[in-house]
Amino acid sequence: MRQNICGEVQTSVLGFGCGSVLGRVGRAASLRAMNIAWDAGITLFDTARSYGYGDAEGVLGEFLRGKRDQAIVATKYGITPRKLSALKRMALPIARRALLMPGVHSLVHRGGHEATFRQFTAAGLRASLELSLRALRTDHVDVLYLHEATAGAMRQPELMAELDALAQAGKMLRAGLYAGAEVAAECMANGPATLSALQFGANVFDPVAPGMAERNQRGMLLIGNHPFSGAQRVTRTKAVLASISADETTPRELRDKLRDCDWQGVLEAIFGMILNGTGMHALVFSMMREDHLRANARAVESSRFTSTEQALMRRRLLCEPAASGA
Repeated sequence: MRQNICGEVQTSVLGFGCGSVLGRVGRAASLRAMNIAWDAGITLFDTARSYGYGDAEGVLGEFLRGKRDQAIVATKYGITPRKLSALKRMALPIARRALLMPGVHSLVHRGGHEATFRQFTAAGLRASLELSLRALRTDHVDVLYLHEATAGAMRQPELMAELDALAQAGKMLRAGLYAGAEVAAECMANGPATLSALQFGANVFDPVAPGMAERNQRGMLLIGNHPFSGAQRVTRTKAVLASISADETTPRELRDKLRDCDWQGVLEAIFGMILNGTGMHALVFSMMREDHLRANARAVESSRFTSTEQALMRRRLLCEPAASGA
């Protein structure tokens, strides 16, 4: 799989998100998906202390045995999961097999986010990272994000000093924010040198991501997430691509590629518009089904669209008046 390099970090352009691990997806299925991802050349694995009711990092740590030195591992601090009661924990495997049962959907899909948010302290940071390192069976992570951070998090001197101390101790290579695109852009413009990585929502209707390359004078590691941004946005993307194919001002070669474009072509368009020409180093999201994972890997490896065509499609989607409400 294609790789991108940002300073000391070399990562696959597609990353495996662990948000569903031990939430919607059980341990055996999670490990199977991780192995398929690894075989497809995916080396970036993104997790959090809160995922899987606090247990997802342990599954990733199990998977990474014998592979850690070849992987890029990111985790997060700032959301503390509430542990499931013994009864709910026993019910989870049944719930996963019956997602449509009344009352079951919410149990599975909360995935550890029934939790305390944005409680950033220096002591909490160190304690959380130590728990993460033990669960991940490693002595360091490549990236540690402040989870769902606001701009105020980067203005906490004690927190920034603790991040610096952890980096100097070799506990992590880079610190950063997992935040909204606007907060990420503010961090890039005005954030402290301590923060050298950003993860934020990057979809084809978002005007922030395409301008990140020009702003990234500090060589920050830029990771996008949530590329589809929901079923409505996917439907809207398909509609705009269809309108581009019907527009006689569109170059004929692109019109031909978009005419009767199948889902694989839509994937190639979406990933290309996000990853190429925007300065994004990688794209991370949950991929638990083998057919989805392999289709995604093919889409980033080999696209029918040229960089010029991707830029044209990106401009058209950003200019769509209905995009903000899609």
